[in-house]
Amino acid sequence: MSDLTAYIRCTGAFALKTNYDALCSKVDTLFHQIGGLDDTNKENHGMVIEMAFVQMVALISQHCKSWRETLPGDKCSSLLSSITNRTLSQILAETLSISDISAKHSTCLSNNFSLILEQLTKMRPDVGEEEETWTRFKLVIGVLNDSLIKIVEDWENGVLSQHFRAAELQHLARALFQNTDKNVALIRRISGDIL
Repeated sequence: MSDLTAYIRCTGAFALKTNYDALCSKVDTLFHQIGGLDDTNKENHGMVIEMAFVQMVALISQHCKSWRETLPGDKCSSLLSSITNRTLSQILAETLSISDISAKHSTCLSNNFSLILEQLTKMRPDVGEEEETWTRFKLVIGVLNDSLIKIVEDWENGVLSQHFRAAELQHLARALFQNTDKNVALIRRISGDIL
């Protein structure tokens, strides 16, 4: 009997890993189909981003539902935590590497990021502030909407410096704001990593 139990557990673990890996692959494929989050001036690029994010959330939601129906609560939470953190990390990495973000595109990204955050939060109502990826993601949404002065003040007050390296935030600020003497001087105030 114990051999059968071990076999069933091993088979179940393999099936679950295969299921999780397939989900990661599908999310990666959708993310790469976007062609990057930068404003490529492709027609309807904002819509492409939005549709891909909606599809990502739908895939994660579908797997979440089946995991909740078949897995113990702690295992389901662990898998959901892993895939949502992985997805948000991908979006963050891409966002922090964009070199030029127009005001229109900033609004587009902010709206799409808010949408994905809202939907993922519905799946993970237990997510806490201790999860760094979620905190960083929420802060990036704010940065996309804030003035440069507000971003610098939040850096100097520790709101942003606790969660971002100076180089990351400087790069994002340069992408968001025109290269004027005043802006360059403000961006220079973002320095000295606290992390």
